[in-house]
Amino acid sequence: MDLFTRLERIPQEISQVEEEKLQCEQRLGLFWEHPPALDPEAVGRAMQLIRDRIRGLEDRKRALLQEQQDLIVREAFSSRGGN
Repeated sequence: MDLFTRLERIPQEISQVEEEKLQCEQRLGLFWEHPPALDPEAVGRAMQLIRDRIRGLEDRKRALLQEQQDLIVREAFSSRGGN
């Protein structure tokens, strides 16, 4: 994939990550709004899985932003006659 195509796709991927993160946060919020479950340990595990997914999505967004920055710098450097 060429540089410009990748630069065009990164904002779309970031948007998808943000949307999924929002959905996870909403699911996590539902656990706090409802009465205690019959199996608090199962609920705790489910909540931890959602928190872990949110952290993974945050890491993915940071990686995409860093990739975007790197590609912009690479293009700027190559446009100025660099390699």
